Amino acid sequence: MDGSRGAPGTPKERLTLTALALDAGHPVTLDTLVHRVWDDQPPSKPRASLHVYAARIRRRLRTAACPAHLLQGAHAYTLEIDPDLVDWHRFRRLSDEARALSGGGDTGGALERLTEADGLWRGEPLAGLTGLWAEGTRTHFTEKRLAATLTRTAIELGLGRHAELVPDLAALLDAHPTDETIAAQLMTAAYGSGRQGDALRTYDSVRRRLSEELGTDPGEALSRVHRLVLDRAPVAELLPRPAPAPPSPAAPHTLPGHGDLVGRERELGLITSIGTPADTATADPSGAGGGGVIALQTIAGMPGVGKSLLAVHAARLLADRYPDGQVLLDLRTHAPGRQGLSAQAALFTLLRVFGVAADSIPADPDERTALWRTLLSNRRAVIVLDDAADAEQVRPLLPGSSPSLVIVTSRRRLTGLPGVRSLFLDILSAADAAALFRRLVGDDRVRDPEDVARIVRLCGHLPLAVELAAGRLASRPSWSTSHLVEKLTRTPGRLAEIRDGFREIARVFEMSYHALTEERRKAFRLLSLHFGATFGPHAAAALTGLSLDATERALDSLLDDHLLSEPAPERFQFHDLVGEYARLLAAMEDPSAERDLAQGRLIHFYLHASRRAARLIHPRRFRYEPAAPSPEGGSAFALPEWRDAQEARDWLAQERAGLVAAEQCARTRGRPLEAALLAGALAGFLEEDGHWSEAQRMHGPAARHWSAVGDARGEASALIDLAGAQSRASRYSRALTSAHRALDLAGAIGDPETEAEVRHLLGVIRDVWQIARCRNNMGITHLFIGDYEASEESLHSALKGFRSCGDEREVARVLNNLSDLHIHLGERNTARRVALESLALLERVGSDTERASAQVNLANTMIAESESDEMLALYREALSVFRRVGDLRNSAATLHNIGDALRAAGRPTEAALHYKGAWTAARDIGAAHEEGEARRALEALNASD
Repeated sequence: MDGSRGAPGTPKERLTLTALALDAGHPVTLDTLVHRVWDDQPPSKPRASLHVYAARIRRRLRTAACPAHLLQGAHAYTLEIDPDLVDWHRFRRLSDEARALSGGGDTGGALERLTEADGLWRGEPLAGLTGLWAEGTRTHFTEKRLAATLTRTAIELGLGRHAELVPDLAALLDAHPTDETIAAQLMTAAYGSGRQGDALRTYDSVRRRLSEELGTDPGEALSRVHRLVLDRAPVAELLPRPAPAPPSPAAPHTLPGHGDLVGRERELGLITSIGTPADTATADPSGAGGGGVIALQTIAGMPGVGKSLLAVHAARLLADRYPDGQVLLDLRTHAPGRQGLSAQAALFTLLRVFGVAADSIPADPDERTALWRTLLSNRRAVIVLDDAADAEQVRPLLPGSSPSLVIVTSRRRLTGLPGVRSLFLDILSAADAAALFRRLVGDDRVRDPEDVARIVRLCGHLPLAVELAAGRLASRPSWSTSHLVEKLTRTPGRLAEIRDGFREIARVFEMSYHALTEERRKAFRLLSLHFGATFGPHAAAALTGLSLDATERALDSLLDDHLLSEPAPERFQFHDLVGEYARLLAAMEDPSAERDLAQGRLIHFYLHASRRAARLIHPRRFRYEPAAPSPEGGSAFALPEWRDAQEARDWLAQERAGLVAAEQCARTRGRPLEAALLAGALAGFLEEDGHWSEAQRMHGPAARHWSAVGDARGEASALIDLAGAQSRASRYSRALTSAHRALDLAGAIGDPETEAEVRHLLGVIRDVWQIARCRNNMGITHLFIGDYEASEESLHSALKGFRSCGDEREVARVLNNLSDLHIHLGERNTARRVALESLALLERVGSDTERASAQVNLANTMIAESESDEMLALYREALSVFRRVGDLRNSAATLHNIGDALRAAGRPTEAALHYKGAWTAARDIGAAHEEGEARRALEALNASD
C-alpha cells in the first residue's frame, strides 16, 4: 500500500491483509475471507485463525503509524483506509481518468495519468502469495495492466513516438506472442521508424504462431496493418480506426404508473428547473452550455413521505427535455428480505434496459462502467435511482460526462457526489395533507373539516399514512369521518419498538389489521416473511399454508384494505413500512418454529417449481436431480401450470429475486441440501439470462455441500454449473479449474454421462463460442463491403461453431445473416430456406425483435409481383414490433422495404407514403445512409411518374 514494501507477518496474514485492501472501505465477510485465504480447503477452525490474523494486522498497523484501521463488524472485517493509498485502487482511478480524458480528446492528460499508473508497478503483483484466489487476482491485475499499457502505447503512437517504443513492444510481444494488438503496435512502431522489413517479419512470425498454436489466421485489424505496410502507406493510416459510435438504442420508458401529486409545488419546481438557464447551481462552468456535465438531484426523507412519487412525477414532466429515455431503477436498499443491488448488478440492469444484450455486457467492473458512460455520453435521458443506500452505491452509476439527469431518492442525505443538488422532503403541510385525503375519498364523504384535520394529524401528515386512512374510509361506505377519527383514536399503539416517529402512523396500520379475520391476519403476517419484493399467488399459498383458492381470496381482501398493492397482474407487494409492521407482528405473535415452517414451505415450493420450469425450458440440459426432502409437516402446495417454455421462463424472471434469496436463506440457515438442489434447478436460467454473479455465489457452496456429504456426482454437477457461469462471466481460468475438478470426479466414479458433459463444456470454454462469434462478425463485415466469398466462409464457420456449442439462439442469428448473403447473391430459394430455418429457431428461443428481423429477411426473399400480400404482412408485423420497442433504425429500414414492395406491386402512391415515413424516421435518428436511400427512392418514384 502506498509504496510500502515487505508486508510483515506470515503468508496467510499477508493474504488476509490483501483480501481486505482490495475491498478498502467495504466490509468483507468472514466466509469471503475464508475462501480467499484457503480456497476450498480451510483448516478446522478458520474463523478463529482469521481473528488471530486480524489482531496481528491491527497491531502492526498501529506500530507502523499507517493511516488505516481494521474494524470488526457482524461476521465481517473492514479495512478503513483511503483507497488512493492502495496501489490497485489508485491504478484503477488513474486508468479511469485516462479513459475519460482520452474520450474527451485530451490525449496529453490521458498519457500523463497512464504513465503515473504504470509507475505504481514494482515486479509481480501479490508476489509470494499462493492459492487459487491469489492466482486469479494476480492474473486479473496483469491483464488490466496490459490493457492500460496498450492504451498508453496507442496514444504515444498517435503522437509520433515510434523508435523509442520498439524495444518495449518487442519485449511485450515476447511475453504475449499471439497477441495481435501488441503485434500491430510493434509493426506500426517499426514501420514508423523506417524499418519496414522488421514490421513485415513481425507479421510473418505472429502469423506462423497463430497457425501452429491456435489453428487460425490473423484477424482483420492485423491483416490491415500488414497490407498498409506492404503498400508503403503513410504511417498515420496504420493507427487503429476510431470505433464506430454505438447504435442509437431505443429510448426506454420504464417509469411506473403513479397517483396524483398533491402539494410539493416548490420541490417540483426546484427539480424541473435543473439544467435551465436560471439554474445557476448546475450551470456549465465553462459557460459553453449545451450539457455535457451530468445533472444530479437527490431527494432524501423518511419512509412514506413520497420521495419516489415526487421523483417519478418530475421525470414525467421532464420527458420532452430528456427524449432518450425515462427510466426508474429500484436499488431496493429497504426491500423486505432482499439485499440491495450492488453497483455492478445495477449497471447490468441499466444496460439491459437501454438495449444492450446480456452477452455483450462486460463482466469486468471497469469495462461495464465504461460501456454505461459511453452509452449515455451523448444522450439526454432522465434516470431515477430509487431507494439508494449511500453515495458509494450511487457513484458508479453516474454516467460521467453526459447531458442526462439523474434523480436519486434515499432515506439518508447523500453527500460527496459530484455536482449534487440535495433536497430534503418533509411531511406534508396540514393543508396539503387534508387536500390529499379529500381527493382520495371524494368531497361527498368529507363533511367536517375538523374531522379531516384531526385524521391527517393522527397520520402524522405522512402521505403513506394519509393514503391508508383514506383507503380505509373509502372501502367502508357506512363510515363517516367522525367514525374514522374514533377508530384511529382508540386503536392501541403496538409499535413502540419502532422509532417514535412511527407511533402515530402505526395506529393507521393497526386499524386496518384488526378489521381482518383471524385467518387473514395470520396470512398478512406470514406473507411478510417472503424473501423478495414481489410475489405471486402460488408462493403466497406456500407461505401461508392455505389452498390456492383461499390464498387468492386473502390476497383480494388485503388489496381491498390497502395492506397490499398489485404493481402488475398477479404480482403483490408490501409498502416497506407496512411490511415492517407485518414482520414485527409476525415476530410478536407467531412462534419462531411456525415462521421457520412457513419459510421452509416456501423454499420447497421454489425448489419444485424451479425444477418443473427447468425441465420445460431446457428438456435436454444435463442436470442432477436427486430426490428432494419433504417439507416439514408434509404440507402440500400448488405448483404453477405453464402452457409453454416461455411462460415458465417469464415466471422465473418474475420470481428471480425471491428464488435467489430463498437459496441464500436455505444455505445460511441450516438447509444446505435444499440450497444445493435449488442452485442446480436454477442453473440454466441464471446462466442463460445473464445472472452469472448470482450463479457463481450459489454453485460454489453447492459443490462444497456435495463434497462434504460424499456425493461425487452431485459435486461434479455443481462444478459443471459453476464452470458454465464462470465462463460466461469471462472468468476462464477459474472455469477451467472447476471443469477439470469435475472431470476428475466423473472419472473417479466412472460416470460417462457426467464426463461427456464436462468435456463438452471444456470445449466451449476453450474459445469455440468466442471464435464463432468473431467469425460471425467477420462475415457481417465482409458482406457489408461486398466480399461475398469471404462472408460465406466466415458465416459457415460461425454456424459450425455455434452448433457445436448447442447455442440455438446464435445459430439462428448466423442463419439470418446467411439468408441476407444469399439474397445479395441472387440465390432466392436458398435465402428463403435459410430464413425459414432461422425464424423457426427464433420462434422457440428468440426475442420479439430477433423474430421481427428474421421476418424481414424472410419477406426479402419473396417476389413482390406474386407474393405481395404475404410479403407485406411479414413486413408490417415486424414494423409493429420495431415501433413498440422504439427501434427507429429498423423501423426506417422496414418502411423502406414496404415501399419497395408496394412499388413493385404497382402501388406507387402507397409506396411514396412509406418512403416518406422511412425518410422521416432516419432523419430523426441521424441515420444518413438510410435517409439517403429513402430520398433516392422517392426521387426515382417521382421520375418514373
